[in-house]
Amino acid sequence: MGFLDDLYRKSPLVRRTSRWARQVPRTLQLMRARPDEYLRSPPIVANSVPKSGTHLLTQIVGALVEWDYGTFWTSVPSRPYRELPRGTMMRALSRTVPGELVSAHLHFDPDFHDALDRQNAVHVFIYRDPRDIVVSEAHYLTNVNNWHGLHRTFRALGSVGERISLAITGTGPGHRQTYPDVGSRFRRYLGWLQEAGVLAVRFEDLVGERRTETVQEIVRFYAKRSGRLAEEHVLLARALAAIDPKRSFTFREGRSGGWRDVLSDAHKDQLKATAGALLIELGYESDLLW
Repeated sequence: MGFLDDLYRKSPLVRRTSRWARQVPRTLQLMRARPDEYLRSPPIVANSVPKSGTHLLTQIVGALVEWDYGTFWTSVPSRPYRELPRGTMMRALSRTVPGELVSAHLHFDPDFHDALDRQNAVHVFIYRDPRDIVVSEAHYLTNVNNWHGLHRTFRALGSVGERISLAITGTGPGHRQTYPDVGSRFRRYLGWLQEAGVLAVRFEDLVGERRTETVQEIVRFYAKRSGRLAEEHVLLARALAAIDPKRSFTFREGRSGGWRDVLSDAHKDQLKATAGALLIELGYESDLLW
């Protein structure tokens, strides 16, 4: 890995500056865009619950697009850590460029879906076992993203166990509600699983035995929307070849089920209280006896 790649991995400011710089040619491209271009070259939105494999998904779908301007939408930015006004998000969603890749942490909203559908966007949503999410998030907010509004809160805690508890319950020092619990955070995205026209995939399938099958589903979903079904086998080979988790600046272990080695009984009780029903609803468990 070169110096610039290493700097990009370690510095949130560098990543943001790079994204801002790439918005200049994106704006020029947007000004020239014609309506018919969205039909043959749809934008792709790689949407996710945070810490659910965003970079893995963008590697796959990024192999299918023409442009990557670093466009990133999030309902709740890292700094300041508060939800953006709905109107702000609607304006952003209405300004995609034909053939571009957009990564996102976008809460479910039927109007958001309609805005993207009007631009023929290919919307792929990835989610993950909430138990692995909290382990990953505790590490990320403590050790990786020092730009995030919650970084200092996580960093100030004395142990990994306390940080995981904060990621589960949202309750920080002094029993202060720092942010929503993991079940509440996840449920803001849950509607995408039922929305027609959105392809929902599980992180576990992309890192497990169903990887090729799941990537093929993504490629076929894109090929149908773009009218490129005749090229499906070429696109599939390109998407599979693009997968390299270690190129992600948030890469740590890249596996599923790691929560079993980390969570204490107290953590499991907290998760059952905040996300037990959600785990059953998502099909990760059939009951609370885990």
